[in-house]
Amino acid sequence: MSGRVVSIGDLVADLITPVHLPVRPFDHQETRGAYLEAGGACNFNIMARRLGLDVLALGAIGDDMFGAELRRILSAEGIDLRGAITHPGSRSCLVLDLIDQRTHEHVFIGNLATGPVVEYTPELDSLVTSAGAVFAQGYNLHEEQLPLLMDGAMTSARAHNIPVFCDTGPTLRTIDPARVRRMAELTDIAMMTADEVPLVAEGHNGEVAYRYLFDLGVQTIVIKRGADGCTVIQPDARFDSPGFAVEVVDTVGAGDCFNAGLIYARLNGLDWADAARIANACGAASVQKSGGGRNAPTRAEVETLLSRHHLRLPT
Repeated sequence: MSGRVVSIGDLVADLITPVHLPVRPFDHQETRGAYLEAGGACNFNIMARRLGLDVLALGAIGDDMFGAELRRILSAEGIDLRGAITHPGSRSCLVLDLIDQRTHEHVFIGNLATGPVVEYTPELDSLVTSAGAVFAQGYNLHEEQLPLLMDGAMTSARAHNIPVFCDTGPTLRTIDPARVRRMAELTDIAMMTADEVPLVAEGHNGEVAYRYLFDLGVQTIVIKRGADGCTVIQPDARFDSPGFAVEVVDTVGAGDCFNAGLIYARLNGLDWADAARIANACGAASVQKSGGGRNAPTRAEVETLLSRHHLRLPT
């Protein structure tokens, strides 16, 4: 199995701004340490690359100063950008992250990207079909430039028996149910929180929702439970994987790091029990640091956390 993962879309620039929440009208604050960082799926991309996977970003990057900085950051991290398309005059997705480190709360204010639809070309297909896994997100369904790219990559991966991992996310309420169903039909491993289950299962919850997803073709459901770890559910098996007790600094990017750890472990041949532990460790290592992007944990930081529990990363 290839040690490469193709990550679809959500190539976002984050303007990270420390604040005291809530922010009220005319209640002016002075903030220190605001900075531009790679966000969205870039959190996943950077974490997966630091763990040791080859990562190819597939999607659209704007033809503006934010896009240029995003390319610089990702290139420096070793992310393959051959599948990241920039159309002249396009605009990057920019998200204002208001983060209160005292309460561990945050608010995201997004400005979606604009630009022509990205075609799914034979050249891009060859990049997808050489991968060991494809990673998609529910957020991709909001990107006006990506419908052809997302459907093409996930369909091709399925045709070539390349596992498709999808984090369904919390924002599917406003998406056409037919598009959500199509995404689920092309997903092999679905990752989500308990609150997100009905968003991808046509309003169903619990066992009815799991059966609905299995009937669509999903093979494994991973329920992320934050500090409590995760639950792995398959048609004929189920288990809980405990989390790691750590001091929480910031939860931004923790789910992305969890996803990277899970895919890294599976591409390195670990069974689901060990993969879940690795994923939990990556999420726990993330919450001990502030912000995402280049603030994602290093491999050494994940290894240090695992070593305290007599565990280690595969080599």
